[in-house]
Amino acid sequence: MKSNYLLILSISMLIINLFFILFLATFERVVYIIFFYHVSSAWLSYFSFGLSLIYHLLYLKHREIKWSRLGKNSVILGVIFSAVTLITGSLWFNATSGGYNNIFWSWGEPRQTTTLVLFLSYLSYLFFGEMIEERDQRAKLSSILGIVLFPTIPLSFFSAILFSSLHPFITPNSGQSGHIYWDPLKIFVLFFNLIAMTILFIYLIRELGELDIAKENLNRIIQKKLEEE
Repeated sequence: MKSNYLLILSISMLIINLFFILFLATFERVVYIIFFYHVSSAWLSYFSFGLSLIYHLLYLKHREIKWSRLGKNSVILGVIFSAVTLITGSLWFNATSGGYNNIFWSWGEPRQTTTLVLFLSYLSYLFFGEMIEERDQRAKLSSILGIVLFPTIPLSFFSAILFSSLHPFITPNSGQSGHIYWDPLKIFVLFFNLIAMTILFIYLIRELGELDIAKENLNRIIQKKLEEE
């Protein structure tokens, strides 16, 4: 129970926030509910990948394996959150741009396309790491790749600003066409949801770290048994 308090706290907050979304922060269209989870997932994907850059730099500086583990685990969670971002974004695009006509994707939409590039780039990072058996070499090369891939993050974030995009922005001006008007209550619910998902992120990265340590201990035991035999 002690080790799972963050998970319990996160789930409790998400359930409470779901009540807020359904009964307090109401929209004219039900599809706007997606945006609470879409925005939270997008920000957490950027946060996860940004943290991975810091951890990779720390590994190259100190050569301590814990930084490599944290970098890899941050990427794992970033890939998961970016996948959720793509799915919810596609549902949003179908409802708002396609008029529920099964149009879930547009290669001409820069935020969608660059976020897919971001997702595939870091997914390739994970596959690349699995191809290298020697631990220190894997940590070094993965850290270098993690740093090289970082520009895909600002590319995804600023794409809707730099290029012509249908991606909406949150605005306090109810008369601004093409964007989402959110009052203070909806902003509160969004940040409450973001905090709950951030706590979930902290729980998951801790669990992944413990899993890595358990795997290394198991491999050490197996190697010792093989040497004894």
